[in-house]
Amino acid sequence: MMNRIALTVAVLALAASPATADLWSDLAAYEYGDESNAGEAVEKLLQDTPVGEYGRLEKGLIGVVARGDATETGKAIACRMLQQVGTEACIPAVSALLGDEVLSHYARLVLERLKSAKADAAMRDALARAPASAAIGLLGSLGERRDAETVPAAATLARSEKTEVAAAAIQALGEIGGSQAAEALASLKPERVLVPVHMQAMVDCASTLPAPEAVALCETVLAGDYGPARIAALRALASADGAKAAPRIAKAVRGDDTMLRMGALGIVAETRGEALTRAMLDLLADLPPERQAGLVRALGTRGDKAALEPLTKLIASPDVPLRDAAVTAVARLGDAGTVPVLLGMADTDDLRARVAEAIARMTADGIDEALARALDDRGLQKAAIAAGIARGATAVVPGLLRLVKADDAAVRQDAWAGVAALATADHMADVMKALVDAKDEGERARAADAVRKIVSRAEDKPACFKAIAAHYDNVPDATKGVILELGTASGDAQALELQRQALASGNKDLRDRAVRALAAWPNASAADDLLRLAKDAPEKVDRLVALRGYIRIAGLPEAGLSAAQRTEMLQTALGLADRPEEKKLVVSSLQQAAGIEALAMLKQCLADPALQAEAEVAAANLCWDLRTSHPADVADVAQQLLQSKNKAVVEKASKTMGDLGKGRAYVRNWLVSGVYRAENMNGEAVHKAAFPPETGGEGVEWKPLKKGGGKEAVNLETAVGQEQRCCVYVRTTLVSPSTQPVLLGFGSDDGIKAWLNGKLVHDHWVTRSCAPGQDVVKADLQEGPNVLLLKVSNEGSHWAFSCRVSQPSGLPVEGLKVKAE
Repeated sequence: MMNRIALTVAVLALAASPATADLWSDLAAYEYGDESNAGEAVEKLLQDTPVGEYGRLEKGLIGVVARGDATETGKAIACRMLQQVGTEACIPAVSALLGDEVLSHYARLVLERLKSAKADAAMRDALARAPASAAIGLLGSLGERRDAETVPAAATLARSEKTEVAAAAIQALGEIGGSQAAEALASLKPERVLVPVHMQAMVDCASTLPAPEAVALCETVLAGDYGPARIAALRALASADGAKAAPRIAKAVRGDDTMLRMGALGIVAETRGEALTRAMLDLLADLPPERQAGLVRALGTRGDKAALEPLTKLIASPDVPLRDAAVTAVARLGDAGTVPVLLGMADTDDLRARVAEAIARMTADGIDEALARALDDRGLQKAAIAAGIARGATAVVPGLLRLVKADDAAVRQDAWAGVAALATADHMADVMKALVDAKDEGERARAADAVRKIVSRAEDKPACFKAIAAHYDNVPDATKGVILELGTASGDAQALELQRQALASGNKDLRDRAVRALAAWPNASAADDLLRLAKDAPEKVDRLVALRGYIRIAGLPEAGLSAAQRTEMLQTALGLADRPEEKKLVVSSLQQAAGIEALAMLKQCLADPALQAEAEVAAANLCWDLRTSHPADVADVAQQLLQSKNKAVVEKASKTMGDLGKGRAYVRNWLVSGVYRAENMNGEAVHKAAFPPETGGEGVEWKPLKKGGGKEAVNLETAVGQEQRCCVYVRTTLVSPSTQPVLLGFGSDDGIKAWLNGKLVHDHWVTRSCAPGQDVVKADLQEGPNVLLLKVSNEGSHWAFSCRVSQPSGLPVEGLKVKAE
């Protein structure tokens, strides 16, 4: 037998070569698992052969199929290849396999894919003498091919005592379809277990028949009691004859069979037809409300506009589910012509809300334009405004701007509400003209509110404000005050200039409005004006408002100021402040300055009892922000904050100090002894065993640990090698300036033990990766030298440890010295 390389060479040869002939012999003798793998070689040959030369391949494959001594495996592979290259020439050889219980499947798929009358005939001929397992497959293939000549044989097999064969024959009759198959199916009286297959087959067959025959078959199914098939039959009947299906669907919708009822509603939703629509509308009034809602939803989904008018009336129903279903249905069915009808029925607040919801959900073209036209009809105006707002229809804004000048005050009020909700910056010029023409103070207030809302929605606020500012000189003082207020939304040079004009106008109300607008300014451009007012405004209240605004801008993130500029402003503000309230605002804003200058100011404020509480909070936050850029200055202030009575301040300061000193808290100076292991001991056993460094045995050698040291951990793989099921001991001396409690923080990969001054203080066997502070142990250092001995055990893979010494607060131990001795 050829090895795999030899086979590959053979595959690349011409199909007519002697090597290929050998390949067919190999395939005929092939069994799965053979070293030669002839099946793979044949597949490779098929891939490499041009389509025009498939005939030579087919001839070789037919030869394998026809050989009496060929293996089942070889014949199965040959049939699989013939599915791709076979022609009518292979039918005789392949047909001989159709009665074989194992090979029938492979042979049948070859013939099924040929789409040949001769192939159909071969499968029909085999059907009569095939064993049950093969007959089932043949019926499936002939059914799929819809071979009408199979009907007599299938009709006979449908009465087989073998349930599986009968089921396959019945299914095949349904797939083949046609009058002859329908007659055969109708004449069957299958046993109970076959009823579902029989019912479904009749439904499938009905789809192939002319309407009268399809109706008869569907009615046979509907007379039965198998639910799923009855639904399918009802659907097929609706497709074949809507008029005959309509009363049956109505009966199902009215009936108590939940499955059938839901199926019928699905048919209503998906099946078109005037007769069905009319029948469902006639049925609607006879159903209880809970059934009505389901039918209304189905009618809305089917899209038949004949149902629109009666469904529209149901929007007024007092039953909530029914009216909600009607709103949904009308939204789906309605068009521009529906809009005035809906608006006309909205004569109460409740109905107006429902109508607005329905119109808001409509997707047809021209809805917004229909609403705009409805604004010209006095009877529809109120509902049209509500619907326009619900829909977000900016197309109605021009009509609303006409209505804000109407004679009826109620109409004007509704129109301004619509303008407030819908108008955009593009409408602002016309909105401002309408505001100028407002008839009374109340209306001007509504107009001003609309302007505010439009500005709040505008993307380009300076451009929007420009259209507002153009009318400043032509509006009453009250409206000028509104314009000054809106200047804060823009914050541009034009808005700032209007504030300055108001300050110089001599009008106290406008001046007050301008001071308050400047205090709320969105950027730093008003800072100088506020500073002048804080110093020189004649009214004390104005000076206070201006100073607060100046402080606010100094701490405003969007102001675009540097840390130094913010601090300078706040230093100036602190000098002007004579009340604790403003001084506290300055202190709170200093943390926004985020610079070392601000921290210096806060340090001074800590000494002022009136400002201490606010200064501590601001300083604690700022210390954390500056801990990496100015560690020395931060440490000085954070140390002072540790004395605060505010627990949150102390915690934040401790966190800052811990972060500043965490590098100093790690022990990096060690002596090492090891590696120690024992025969037949795993890592855990080694961890539990006592070796000379911990028993005080003789001959222990200690040497400085010079490799593997990192900022927070020691990599023992680098220090002593990549070892497994072993341990090392490391030792250091902690020289403490006093007797004091400490925390020992250990990390290890894997287990770790610790002795302090000869006393075991920690023992943890675990397999894990090393991370600082995995284990934290309370201990006491004595004044002077303290010997710390660690044992680090390893099961396998990585190997490391970490050790940190800190005060109970987490801060480094002041004055602690570490000596590797």
